[in-house]
Amino acid sequence: MRNTIFFLFIALIPWIYFNTSLLGGAGCISSQKNLVNKIYFPREVLPIAHVLGQLVNMMLSMVVVLAVIIFSRHGFNIEAILYFPLIVLLETMLALGLTFITSAVTVYMRDIEYILGIVMMAWQFLSPVMYDVDMVPDKYKTIFNLNPMSSILVAYRDIFYYKRVPELKTLTEAFLLGVFFLVFGFLLFEKLKKKFSEEM
Repeated sequence: MRNTIFFLFIALIPWIYFNTSLLGGAGCISSQKNLVNKIYFPREVLPIAHVLGQLVNMMLSMVVVLAVIIFSRHGFNIEAILYFPLIVLLETMLALGLTFITSAVTVYMRDIEYILGIVMMAWQFLSPVMYDVDMVPDKYKTIFNLNPMSSILVAYRDIFYYKRVPELKTLTEAFLLGVFFLVFGFLLFEKLKKKFSEEM
């Protein structure tokens, strides 16, 4: 029972970080209507500040994970732990890229903020938060790996639960998806931000 809770907790904390980044970030521009309309500043600051704020919350929660590892005598692999900052960076790239997209699009389509809640709920069940990736049938693995959170959550579990260095394939998938969404999200945000004031 204790191992099951620990197994879930390790993936749940990064998922909550990702989930709150997107859900809260979707309205981070539209909710600051007066600020955006009256003061000139780089609009990118708002989604970046939101995601980084959620990152701080996740890191504080990870302190609890480390405490559980120590006091439960689960143990850890020092070499694997060294990959933790990299995985956090990759998840932050992904979260920020998608938050750029959702925050910009929400200015033009306010209903997106509400639809996103349903999307994120479905996304959680399609991600290995409550189950192990090995439970996914091989014939669906290729499609499953298109989910950008799959490789990230697998990497967290490799580090803290299985006490092993994440596989190169896992890291590569997380890196490529993270870079893609960050670049795409930033470029889309840059294009849409020009008419934020008009739309609000």
